[in-house]
Amino acid sequence: MASSRNVLSRQILDITCTDPCPRPNRFSAENGRSEGAALNIVTKSGTNQFHGALYGFFRTQALQTINAITAQGGQPKPDYSRQQYGGAIGGPIRKDKDFGFFAYEGLRERSSLAVTDLAFQELTLAILLGAVPVHTIATPFDEKRYNGRVDHFFNENEKIYISYSAQDNKSNNDQSTGQVDSTEGNYTINDLILTNLTLTSVLTPKTVNNFTAGFQYWNNLIDSHTRTPYFLFPDGVSFGTNIPQKSSQHKFQFRDDFSHSLAKHTLRMGVDFVYEPEVGGFFENNPTPEFDFFATASTMLSNKTLYPTGFSSPGAIQASTGTSGNPAFELAPTMLGFYFEDDWRATPRLLLNLGLRYDREIGTYGIDKQANSRTHQEIVAASKVNVPTVPLTQTPPTGVGYTPSLGYLGGDYTGLPKNDNLDLSPRVGFSFDVFGNGRFVLRGGYGLYFGQTFENIPLFMIQQANSQVFANTYSINCKGPTDKTCAPSNVVPGTNILLSNYRYGVDPAPLIPQAGFNLAPGSTGRLMDPAFRNPYSQQINFGLQYAVTNYGVVEVEYVQARGIHEDKTVNINPTEYFVKGSPRPFSAAFAAAGVPVLGRFGVEKSIGRSYYDGLNVSYRQSLHRHISTVLNYTYAKALAFEGNPAAFRNASTNPFLGEFRQPDHGTAPNDERHHFVAAGTITLPLHFEFSPIMSIGSARPLSIVQSSSDLWGVGSGRSNPHAAIFSGAKEGPDAYVAFAAASKAAVAADSSGNTTASTFYQNCLTAGTCREVAYNSYHGQTFFQFDARIANTITIHDRYAVQLFFQAFNMTNRANYGPNYDVNVSNYATSFLKPLGFINPSSTVVPRSFTGELGARFSF
Repeated sequence: MASSRNVLSRQILDITCTDPCPRPNRFSAENGRSEGAALNIVTKSGTNQFHGALYGFFRTQALQTINAITAQGGQPKPDYSRQQYGGAIGGPIRKDKDFGFFAYEGLRERSSLAVTDLAFQELTLAILLGAVPVHTIATPFDEKRYNGRVDHFFNENEKIYISYSAQDNKSNNDQSTGQVDSTEGNYTINDLILTNLTLTSVLTPKTVNNFTAGFQYWNNLIDSHTRTPYFLFPDGVSFGTNIPQKSSQHKFQFRDDFSHSLAKHTLRMGVDFVYEPEVGGFFENNPTPEFDFFATASTMLSNKTLYPTGFSSPGAIQASTGTSGNPAFELAPTMLGFYFEDDWRATPRLLLNLGLRYDREIGTYGIDKQANSRTHQEIVAASKVNVPTVPLTQTPPTGVGYTPSLGYLGGDYTGLPKNDNLDLSPRVGFSFDVFGNGRFVLRGGYGLYFGQTFENIPLFMIQQANSQVFANTYSINCKGPTDKTCAPSNVVPGTNILLSNYRYGVDPAPLIPQAGFNLAPGSTGRLMDPAFRNPYSQQINFGLQYAVTNYGVVEVEYVQARGIHEDKTVNINPTEYFVKGSPRPFSAAFAAAGVPVLGRFGVEKSIGRSYYDGLNVSYRQSLHRHISTVLNYTYAKALAFEGNPAAFRNASTNPFLGEFRQPDHGTAPNDERHHFVAAGTITLPLHFEFSPIMSIGSARPLSIVQSSSDLWGVGSGRSNPHAAIFSGAKEGPDAYVAFAAASKAAVAADSSGNTTASTFYQNCLTAGTCREVAYNSYHGQTFFQFDARIANTITIHDRYAVQLFFQAFNMTNRANYGPNYDVNVSNYATSFLKPLGFINPSSTVVPRSFTGELGARFSF
């Protein structure tokens, strides 16, 4: 579910947006609950003359080439069509008094997603399990947008307008990948309504007041037409059902902004109040049993030593999970914000912006409901018995170490979180005209920006406060067919068979424990850290703007952003793989307290960090000698823990080794060190315009993992283990494969079965003969795209204009895979480092191959 903000989001049609629309947040205190940039949207309004437009953009299969993955699979070019169309009209209702404006846009796309050839082959082998392999998965998309606005002028000092926007879209299989079959498809329905009323009053020539009242309705449903068991293989191939979820939001916002000019000061202050009577829905993961196989389908059907009876071999399944209960959740939060700001013209050449903002939240965590969470109540009960669990004090993070310790899980988890009530955000900015003629300007500033907690965080706690609690009512795992140490708690429910001995399709299917008022034994617990805080970012920028000519401007800007209090899920009840019997830290205390003995449970902690530094250099030339030009180069670096900034969950691979180990810190997935864009428009004779744009980006990083298996033996609720390479080896594909091949050979050579992929991995790292590879330390391919547009405008009687154009995307037909590769080194013999998809999930964003588009626009 998307986190709700206390700023009314606006989904406005492209045709209604006055240029320019996006504006960077220059450290103004006016905006709150926005950790990134602010986006100011201004809708067009009617005038005393009627104006309007009609437009259409059209793509067909004939104007598109076959993409690389489809071609590699030997499949024909899939059907493709896209129509985007709309129009707008605005004009007077009563001259000089009332004006109206209306816009409509529709989008119809019929596209498909290519399944990789290797995934299709693996899924074909899994037909015995119920897979329905297909070469292409249809991904149709339909959308409609409406926007209307009415303005009324009371007099020259007071006016009011009402705007209404609506958007609805439907899509199929929009969460599918190139490694699934047709059973894992879904459908998505999304509806959004926004309405605003704004009253602007010029109280005096120096005093202005703006009052805004708004309402937002949002409803999103992701569901499937099928309910079948979900199967996952270590190469990423999967099929079955792993949804549904629904999110809904009703939001009222009231805002007042007051400004007054006084000598060298422009003083602004305001209040912002948001009430959301409904933020809720349901989130149901694993509605059917999930089975995670230890090896690929082809391996299980060919390796008769480890898997003598294929999918039904004992130990073929490494993990299984099932859920039950009422997955609904509901919140009714309130948010309040105040700000004061002074734009101070300190000297004729120096402008200072000084501001302070205060924000407070009420009910965003659902604390009253969390008090009834069964996990919270069990933790409180366990704390009252004299049985050790985890230390009350947490051990500080270390460098790399491989000595497991309960101290890394330490902390007092018996309390409840408290909503932030002192989110103070100072904002400071400046602009200095060096020579006083506007040609050379320095600017910069500092700002602190609080965000609102992602609502998926308290969601899972609230689910466990329902009368029928929702939870993973069983979550079991073992280490494969040679595992002789599988803990007794890892019994397939309803069968009394240890998972390492379980034979899928032969033994009875798991009987998912029914939900009740209390959590079932083995359920997954959910908690929020009592010290949880809202995330915020610290932002600094400094730059200069220099007009080298009357037509061209050079800009240089440095930007730094630090993300603080980001969410990170810490599993404080994992399996103690280093203790005989593999107990969990809280099991004995739960049993002594007479409450159900839970399996793993995650604590949401606001301990994550991320870092971004960027240097932007650009040159813009307005129309001069029939040419307009934009050149932009960005050098940037993005870092985070566990491979992703601001990510929900973001669990470590082994909580017993600490949350902030050196291998867990590295570049972010969207880190693009160098990016260059060159664009322009050339005006040609006979009203023709030619507009090319070229974009080049350095390769995005990949997180190479050793396996999707639980090599540390901590159980579910963790990230996949880092890839390992032998000490002294230079990191790269050869080193990854060398270690994986040595591990496989060692397992095969030990007829006693004591050597497993897990023991080889653990022993090697502990002995120091190999080392872990940090997340996102390897890179994929360089991004390159060249697009162009040629247009001709025909003017009729100086009032009517018809523009005809052709747009060509990805003219070099480059397959931009970005970070979408198989990064699981255990698949080194088949698909490791082979592309799985393209840089974007939809061709509406970045075309996967050459795509042409015809278009026309009529305006008056």
